[in-house]
Amino acid sequence: MLSVVSALVLASCKGPVRSTRLVAVSFVVESDPGVRLPRARVTVDGDPAGESDSNGIVQTKIRGVPGQRLMIQHQCPAGHAAPSEPKVLRLRRFEGLDGFEPPPMEITLRCVPTERIAAFVIKAEKGPDLPVLLNGESVARTNGLGVAHFSTRNAAGTDFKVVLDTRDHPHLLPQLPTRLFTLTDAEEIFVFEQSFEVRNEPRRRTHRRPRITKIE
Repeated sequence: MLSVVSALVLASCKGPVRSTRLVAVSFVVESDPGVRLPRARVTVDGDPAGESDSNGIVQTKIRGVPGQRLMIQHQCPAGHAAPSEPKVLRLRRFEGLDGFEPPPMEITLRCVPTERIAAFVIKAEKGPDLPVLLNGESVARTNGLGVAHFSTRNAAGTDFKVVLDTRDHPHLLPQLPTRLFTLTDAEEIFVFEQSFEVRNEPRRRTHRRPRITKIE
């Protein structure tokens, strides 16, 4: 009889057992805010949750108890990188209205592009047919209106030095105009506007032949 009473006391001290439940979760993968990214793989506590679809979404259900903490990690597709620190999801109790299931929890995950596009537009007034140098290399040439454009892909933080090469045009001022640009963590369009002055070249003196006057 004593053993039965002891067992009942121990059972009452354990308290109520929390039951597990399924929680609907929607992971939204973005490369930039508002730009959805497919083919990213998501894991929850090491278990695969799915791969983002063409809309950048992974829909899944997670079994757990309120208050439980789960580690969320994701593997980004080629050309993108995930933040170094994984996210931690804490499950909470949500009750639907009138017996309906609550909407899924939405979690946004970032996959930052490892390279960004830098586009350059050159407008050189009175500067036709000028080579354009990017970090010392010729990448374009202005047309008859002094306009040129080109683009490149580089990591965020890359510095660019753009020079209009006027060495073959000594009559243009200023000589070798230069601009410096830095690529941020976003797509960028850089505009290089330059107005030239045309220096008048000194006229060459012509030697006149002496005029001979015939005296009779």
